[in-house]
Amino acid sequence: MTHRKAVGIDLGTTFSAVAHIDAYGKPQIIPNAESERITPSVILFDGMTAIVGTLAKNSSVAEAEKIVDFVKREIGKPKDEFSREFGDRSYSAEELSALILKKLKADAEKYLKEPITDAVITVPAYFNDAERTATITAGQLAGLNVLQIINEPTAAAVAYGLDKLDQDQTVFVFDLGGGTFDVTIMRIESHGIQMLATNGDHRLGGKDWDDILVNLIAEEFDRAHGENPLLDLQSYQDLQSRALAAKIQLSSRPRTAIIHNHNGKSVKVEITREDFEKRTRHLVEKCKMICEIVMQEAKLKWTDLDKILLVGGMTRMPMVRQMIEGFSPTPVVDDVNPDEAVALGAAIQAVLLLLKEEEVSGEKVLPENTRQQFSSREGGLIQVTNITSHTLGVVLWDEAHLEEYVFPMIRKMTAIPATAKNSFGTATANMGKAVVRVVEGESTLPAECTPLGICDVELPAFLPKGSPVELTYEYNANQVLEVAVHAYGNEAKVTIQRNTGLAPAEIGSATTAMDVVKVV
Repeated sequence: MTHRKAVGIDLGTTFSAVAHIDAYGKPQIIPNAESERITPSVILFDGMTAIVGTLAKNSSVAEAEKIVDFVKREIGKPKDEFSREFGDRSYSAEELSALILKKLKADAEKYLKEPITDAVITVPAYFNDAERTATITAGQLAGLNVLQIINEPTAAAVAYGLDKLDQDQTVFVFDLGGGTFDVTIMRIESHGIQMLATNGDHRLGGKDWDDILVNLIAEEFDRAHGENPLLDLQSYQDLQSRALAAKIQLSSRPRTAIIHNHNGKSVKVEITREDFEKRTRHLVEKCKMICEIVMQEAKLKWTDLDKILLVGGMTRMPMVRQMIEGFSPTPVVDDVNPDEAVALGAAIQAVLLLLKEEEVSGEKVLPENTRQQFSSREGGLIQVTNITSHTLGVVLWDEAHLEEYVFPMIRKMTAIPATAKNSFGTATANMGKAVVRVVEGESTLPAECTPLGICDVELPAFLPKGSPVELTYEYNANQVLEVAVHAYGNEAKVTIQRNTGLAPAEIGSATTAMDVVKVV
């Protein structure tokens, strides 16, 4: 029997975690080399060594110019939009994320005393195509076979629902982390877990609450001493870590004080929880609005929910809990660790995928007791169904209004994997090529959607206007899109290559470069 060890990885904005299924079929967090259950997603470059985790985080003030943090907010951006220079090399967001993943992989191998081959990596449900593809690339650069990219709220619901499949229930997953926010409604039933609706903002998270405090202290400092402490990188990093500590204190205390020193001068600012809540009310309102939208999309009332599951460290804040209690009578689940649920759910999904592979290939790669643990109550494997978080469309010509518009091929909230077929007429006579422009977004206006790519097919000469062209969209479980265009015996197929940080041609050289950097 070939043995494969799969893990689940929560690649977070501020913290990351890795989990596996133990010998008894139970999901467990794997501690890192420092014996911590979660690892700060911070990198410190020291020559050709990348130090990842707490040591890097603790050095962020002393060596601010060598630090990378919050890289998840940049993943999916082309290299000309985001990169960081260290030594004589420029690193894309994928490569930086790969260094964090390499640390998690190495620590897990050391702890488990066996090589890790496969992983399920989580992403915010509202991540788009480019961000998802870039996360897969990061995993591959770290030496992992990425079995699947799974949405973070789905992973959390899997961790919560695995032993509750005998209790049919609708669960509202509220996931507010360090850099991203997601809301997802899940249905847990006997045969598995199904995603009903999702929405979110991948640039809303704990950092935005921290920044309110950072700017408040900076303004006070400027008022007292006539200089802006944020212009100095070290001072900014120091202030950021003080703001984070103050935010955590305000979750359990009614008041705290922040003292900030810069250029031999200092300022002390007293902050009450009430004042902090007032200053960040707009962020809470943003969360609330997204919650209302997702309920409308799912066509549910608050009374239709059975449980609210809180995920992400920011859900420990009293203001977030009060907001949720204010708009829903549904009980909040407190038996799930908000920092660990996502990684645990990803580990479960990793084993489910390997079991599915076993069914297809007939080759056993997992222990027998694991196989029994992961069967649903009807027998067979537990099913986890995700949905699309964005609409995938094609740009067409509207003859009546003489303008372009977007036709939705696969609508938002469609269960995946999904396939859509449609036939369209050519816009003019004698067209040499049928050009399919693939876009992502909810608008009918092409300018308001994200272009994903182009697929074109040759057409025979002298075709009249309105000649049929068949178009097929296939969207797989990782939310990677394949487009096929078929017309008059000619066919063109393309896997949409997103405009991510690394072009396919660059991945080979990035992999070589990854081997040169030592990760500790």
